[in-house]
Amino acid sequence: MTINELRTLYRDNQLIEAIIEPSVQEGTWIVEFRHQRGGFVLLTDAHGEECHYGDLNLASKSAMAVGFKQVRIEAK
Repeated sequence: MTINELRTLYRDNQLIEAIIEPSVQEGTWIVEFRHQRGGFVLLTDAHGEECHYGDLNLASKSAMAVGFKQVRIEAK
């Protein structure tokens, strides 16, 4: 889902948590959100592709752009 779609879910109290975790592409990070009904929703671009970030700060800014004040970082 795009940032705008995720903002709508956040405003409707559908998202519980923002999480940044390592991507399968080495050296990059993905942003996902825990849904209140269970499961996760991945941040994607307008074409439905995963957003990959080479920088944790940029990934955090994207997660916070949805509305979260803090983001959990999963280092695997």
